[in-house]
Amino acid sequence: MIALGNNAHLFARPHRRGQLRSSLTALFDCPVADVEHPGIPGGMLLVRFPRGGSLSIEFADDAPDDDRPRLGTWLELQTDDPAGLVQKARDFGLPDVHHAGHLHYLAIPGGQVFAVALRAEEAAPIGSAERQRRA
Repeated sequence: MIALGNNAHLFARPHRRGQLRSSLTALFDCPVADVEHPGIPGGMLLVRFPRGGSLSIEFADDAPDDDRPRLGTWLELQTDDPAGLVQKARDFGLPDVHHAGHLHYLAIPGGQVFAVALRAEEAAPIGSAERQRRA
């Protein structure tokens, strides 16, 4: 059997470090730590989410970078208040993202997109009409 893990690793350009630290701290209400790692010059940012999972961000000059939401892998965040988290992103000045798959999305500096969904224990299955109504 196979499952998708609770950890994600992204790449961003070094000039985004400060923007990412401040926006992730403001959005997620949890600490963003600088972590040194052997073999990764400059270390990483690490976010450990209160309900599980972590996000690490490594910095590289050739990482994808755009002020617009980028096409690529989009990750899902789960919260009790998807609309509230997206509003928090707007209030912080992050761009709106619209796509037919979910009702709520946000993009962080550098263009990485997150779908914002209702917390898994309360959510209907992905793609169901019930999930669309409840999100």
